[in-house]
Amino acid sequence: MNGYLFLKALHIIGFVSWFAGIFYLVRLFVYHREAWDIKDSQESTILRKQYHIMERRLYSIIQTPAMIITLVGGSGMLFLNSSWLQSPWMHLKLTLVAVLIFYHFSCGYYMKKLQGSPEGLDSFGYRLYNELPTLLLIAIVMLAVWKSLSGLAWGLAILVALGVLFFVAAKIYKKKREVN
Repeated sequence: MNGYLFLKALHIIGFVSWFAGIFYLVRLFVYHREAWDIKDSQESTILRKQYHIMERRLYSIIQTPAMIITLVGGSGMLFLNSSWLQSPWMHLKLTLVAVLIFYHFSCGYYMKKLQGSPEGLDSFGYRLYNELPTLLLIAIVMLAVWKSLSGLAWGLAILVALGVLFFVAAKIYKKKREVN
């Protein structure tokens, strides 16, 4: 039991740190992308260099190790509770974790892309992109807590409502920034 609790604590510490890194990194992408639009080229260059340093350190020193800790703790718990692998909720959770891992590596791609050019997503696109891990976090936690697909119906309804709310809030914020 102590081994399981240690792995569970490791898993929780890992995913809290991983998500904190993901949320902050993509927020940095928003500012980094906006730095490309600054008219003063010296200011733009200085800001872009600083954002890249911050992004690289966050991604390599915090976010990636936290992902590894999350996966080690989760894999260890699965090893000790292999019967979970027979459950549909775990299949869905692992699928969502795979999507999150893909998202993590896509952040590495965008980080490298932003270093060299402003092509790709605009700052609004990065704001929307930043909402995806929130939706994944909600779905993964609900699955882990309920350990069933039946309780997920409410979770999906909340997820869809939050998704719409995030999108509308981002649109309102964009319009407000354009006015100012």
